[in-house]
Amino acid sequence: MPEEKSINELRNGFETFYQTVLKPSFSGLEATRKKYLRLFYCGLFLTCVAVPLIMLRMLSFYAGSDTSNFPAATLLFSIMVLVTLTATPIKLYKKKAKNQVMPEFIKYFGQFDYRYQACISEDILTRSLLFGEYNAREGDDFFIGRYKDTEMVISEEELSLHKVSADGKRRYKKVIFDGIVILLSMNKNFSGQTIVLKDRGLFNAFNKTGGLQKIALEDSRFEKEFEVYGSDQLEARYLLTTAFMERMLKVRDAYHAGKIQFSFFDNKLLITVDVRQDMFETTSLFRSCTDRNMIDRAFEQFASVMEIIDILKLDKRLGM
Repeated sequence: MPEEKSINELRNGFETFYQTVLKPSFSGLEATRKKYLRLFYCGLFLTCVAVPLIMLRMLSFYAGSDTSNFPAATLLFSIMVLVTLTATPIKLYKKKAKNQVMPEFIKYFGQFDYRYQACISEDILTRSLLFGEYNAREGDDFFIGRYKDTEMVISEEELSLHKVSADGKRRYKKVIFDGIVILLSMNKNFSGQTIVLKDRGLFNAFNKTGGLQKIALEDSRFEKEFEVYGSDQLEARYLLTTAFMERMLKVRDAYHAGKIQFSFFDNKLLITVDVRQDMFETTSLFRSCTDRNMIDRAFEQFASVMEIIDILKLDKRLGM
């Protein structure tokens, strides 16, 4: 598939690609899906039968005795084991399906490679200054390639902060970010860093910007939506021209359901879109492998990411 094709041209040609390439791959996955679905139902049946029996057995054994001796931890552990066994077929099928069909799916968009559960470089995330404190990461879909002479990495990730209570009895998980991280090559050279954060009103005072200074811009609409910080006032304005800010607002509008932020550093642009939903899912254990609703939705999700390059015109050697 030629790289120069527009997103609309890719949309128009997708039906033919699906019928000739994707449909045979997805159809070949159906027997595997049914096998894992049977395993899931077996686990579900076992859980629904075993958990009540375990509870009844324990209650009868400890009836009339000191309830403080009731082995709640043992009961909880048993339930967790059964739930894990039930969920395992879902995870195994997802991994197998992703590795089998996503490499075929992504070929349609050009020179891309797919890696299941890979993550973008930790150093890149740290240097972007777009993320709060976290101590756990989980990757899902990872794509790397080129579109219209722009190098890009697309990584679907969840970043979270895990804490333990002072008494050590309770564990907490706070999701810091759940969405897609997009790393794009730029056609402008710059030595410093500029970050564009979502405007949080009075809470802007708590933004952690790594010592970057507040940048005042002339675009009033952009100023209402974002807070800009940079290492160099002139360089920030060199990057954020009026035309480029208008394009960034169009990207924001395309992802109205999620928080979107930008970071310019090392001649690259990193965009984070906190969408809080599972992206790029082409198949499910509980649906036919040829369910077009999921396939078409995944296509549109990936196309919308690629469209960012068209909106920002990163492939053009023009003034930004």
